[in-house]
Amino acid sequence: MTATVPLDLRVRAWLRIAAGLRTVGYYPTMAGMAQVPLAKRKATKPPWWMRGQLPRDVDIHDISEPAARLYRPSGRTCTLPVVVFAHGGGFVNCGLDSMHHLCAHVASAAGVEVVSVDYPLAPESPFPAALECYYEAVCRIAQRATEITVMGDSAGGNLAAAVCLLARRRGRPKISRQILLYPTLDATLSAPRLRNETQARRAECEAFYAHYVGDHDPTDELVSPLHADDLSDLPHAYVLTAEHDSFCDDGTIYAERLSAAGVPVRLTSYRGMPHGFLSMPRLCRAAPQALAEVVAVLHDP
Repeated sequence: MTATVPLDLRVRAWLRIAAGLRTVGYYPTMAGMAQVPLAKRKATKPPWWMRGQLPRDVDIHDISEPAARLYRPSGRTCTLPVVVFAHGGGFVNCGLDSMHHLCAHVASAAGVEVVSVDYPLAPESPFPAALECYYEAVCRIAQRATEITVMGDSAGGNLAAAVCLLARRRGRPKISRQILLYPTLDATLSAPRLRNETQARRAECEAFYAHYVGDHDPTDELVSPLHADDLSDLPHAYVLTAEHDSFCDDGTIYAERLSAAGVPVRLTSYRGMPHGFLSMPRLCRAAPQALAEVVAVLHDP
């Protein structure tokens, strides 16, 4: 797909600044991410001026079983639908703080409980550690929840898609819907957009997948859901893509294949937006609209 709406000037300016900071070593490259201490990687989050204010009507606290952060609308004592969230970061970076803003606003606006899972990162914990951790969290929460949605952004979108395949394989738990936000779904990087990316961008993508996949088969459906032979009998799906995202085709092709397999799908491509734009609501003009669409999907029966 050829981009037709240019990136917002503010986004282009920030990307140039970030590239300059990476050049001087302030931000590590993806290839060098393994040398960054784990605690520092897990603490990565967007600058405060990109995120905006948190809603005041949400109670937030960390829990240990599963290791996660829980967001719940204040004063709600009844059983609520639960969104089990997996953050992005290329499987090697970020933690619970990286999508703190999104999780809080989803809980507030949708009136749901959001559980953001603190899954282990690669390369210290390569596949299938993150997926098994996320799956076990979904299973634990299913014991008390009447309705579960899995949701993730970027690499977290990969985990959300893969956990639906794993739950189908193992026969549990029941997942009502999957929300995949600009997901990365193919470790072979064979989608058309990625095949035409610059050598530098492909090398970056290859690096983070190499950390995660290790010696495992990159075409395994639980590593690369886009390579699954059978996508039938999976939860209803909402797939969000961004026009200026190297992984845009991953989400588009996956949505088309889900639909062809009989799975109800809603696909939205946000014009002029970069990968990760929901983590930058003050910088990316479409972020509030995308958040509202996620909330609308959660309100669908």
